[in-house]
This record gives sequence, C-alpha cells and structure tokens, in this order.
Amino acid sequence: MSQTARAIGIVVTLAMLVFSGWMYLQTGDWVALLFAVFSLGYGVFFFSITPRDGDAS
Repeated sequence: MSQTARAIGIVVTLAMLVFSGWMYLQTGDWVALLFAVFSLGYGVFFFSITPRDGDAS
C-alpha cells in the first residue's frame, strides 16, 4: 500500500471514529458504538501497515 493510500485511510478512519463516537454520545445508540469499535479496528489496520515507496497497488 502506498503512503498516500495509508494516509487517506487513516484520515477517513479518524473521521468515522469521531463521528460515530459523537453520534453515540448524542443518542446512546448501540449501533453507533459498534461502528466506532469497528472504525477503531480499521485504524489499527492502517497504522500497522508499513508503506512501501513506489507501490502503485
């Protein structure tokens, strides 16, 4: 995965986590909490990937 794709993934994941956390705090909906947990999982995935220089795929 390229460094740009990794950075985009981290930014989108952070946005999803913040939004779903805010939504849970506003509504108390368990689905929003579940979505926040899965967003956190995606964040771990993107942080654990080592970017490779020149990787186009």
